[in-house]
Amino acid sequence: MTQSRNYANKKAGYDTEGDPLWNMDDIKRLVEWFEKHNDWDGYLITLFELLLGRRIGDIVCLRWSDFYKKDGRKENELNHFVEQKTGKNNKMPISKMVFESIENYLEHTKIDPMQHYDEEIFKHSAKEKWNNIEHQYFANGKNTITNVDHTVENWINMFNRDWGDRRIKKIQEGFNEQLGKQSRKYGCYDDIFDYIHYVVELKDAIKWHTDSYRKRFNHAIRDMNLDYRVTTHGLRKSFAYWIYTMHQFDPNCVYSIQKMFGHVNVLQTYDYMGVTKMRNRKYIEDHGDFVRNVLAGKGDEIVKNMPVISLKSDDFGKIIRMLTDDVDKYQKAINMANEMRVV
Repeated sequence: MTQSRNYANKKAGYDTEGDPLWNMDDIKRLVEWFEKHNDWDGYLITLFELLLGRRIGDIVCLRWSDFYKKDGRKENELNHFVEQKTGKNNKMPISKMVFESIENYLEHTKIDPMQHYDEEIFKHSAKEKWNNIEHQYFANGKNTITNVDHTVENWINMFNRDWGDRRIKKIQEGFNEQLGKQSRKYGCYDDIFDYIHYVVELKDAIKWHTDSYRKRFNHAIRDMNLDYRVTTHGLRKSFAYWIYTMHQFDPNCVYSIQKMFGHVNVLQTYDYMGVTKMRNRKYIEDHGDFVRNVLAGKGDEIVKNMPVISLKSDDFGKIIRMLTDDVDKYQKAINMANEMRVV
């Protein structure tokens, strides 16, 4: 696996992660795009991101054993894998919809999870190459290469890597740094061959895999012609945003999301899932209406349109039922309330 590109850094002050999927219909259209193109890996990766809220690099590394026990029974939560970015083992409940998505995937791919129990669900040539080196040269997580000195240069020669001086220097510095820190994030490797294989090359292989999905994802987003910016990380944001949207009047909801994402405080969580951005947009629009009304001599409209009470949908429904028994009118009133809700 040769290195033939530079890895871009985020631009200062620029949101490279984009927005969540703001509209329910956009979620539907995105999933249906993968279905229509018979891209069943893309279909399941997309739904896993929406339903599990994991980072894309963690999603493509999921195994069948993360979802099923050896006897075929379903797992209740993800509890076997460690997040690449944080090194944490964050347990995540698995919803019924996750397994419905898996079953649809299996129906179209004709895969039997029990025959591939310890394997990764999603395949990619870069990871297959990594696995080949793993099986041939590493036993029990430790390299068995003894015929050469263990240096970055000898690894390059042995595996025909195309790494420049800057990359070599960065690898050497990374190896020395993790030796000093006893890194929890990736573990600590005393041998540089182990470090290159389990940190450098594994990250490269995962990046090639995620880049492959991103290309198809971006194609789908272009076809959908959205008027806002969504990246693959926006699917993780969508997971948080829609949980919050459905439970925003539950005082415990945002704290649960905060814990799931490991955020320092709830303000970070509001920012991350786009709620702060959405509210700011609403505040600015309302302020524009305020100025318009003042200039038109309609200052009294400001007071009339202030929100005065918050109700749960069920409680509001009880009020509507006191006014009418007409089912259509009842449903229309509920729909209008949801559309006009102040959040």
